[in-house]
Amino acid sequence: MMRKAGYGTLYNFLQYNKKLFFCLGLIWSLGACQIPKGFIRNMEGKWSGPTSGEGVGFEEWNPADLEDEAFGFAWVIEDSDTVFKEKFALVKKQTGYVYIAYPNMTQNPTEFQMKKVGRKYLEVENLNHDFPRNIQYRIQGDSVEIILTGEYENHEVGEERYWLKKCNH
Repeated sequence: MMRKAGYGTLYNFLQYNKKLFFCLGLIWSLGACQIPKGFIRNMEGKWSGPTSGEGVGFEEWNPADLEDEAFGFAWVIEDSDTVFKEKFALVKKQTGYVYIAYPNMTQNPTEFQMKKVGRKYLEVENLNHDFPRNIQYRIQGDSVEIILTGEYENHEVGEERYWLKKCNH
């Protein structure tokens, strides 16, 4: 006569394997946690490079006291005039890490949720923003490629790419 597996059997299985399930859950949660500490270390300092126009773009990244957060400034100079400036921060909130941009130093920031991060890349996104909706940083040696994608005011989808090199001072 064959016995059906009942509630007691499943209960015993779960009790016997609860340490296994706990370890698997812990490994999964650690893998899901994205901490930008390595990326911030690699971006620390000043970067510069040509813009798509006649200017030179700069970014300066400074780690915060907590080391997994950062703040900084970006600016563009054309003919010795500053034509663009922005402060930014990469901070941890309850919802996860957020890249906050203050274009032209305004009091109205734009927040981008962190999508991906690694020692050599960062991707943030705000689908409700026009341009950029997506910002990617890709570090390659002493250079970083910055890719901005989104929708311009005329509803045309666009992409801008910039290459900055690490400054030695």
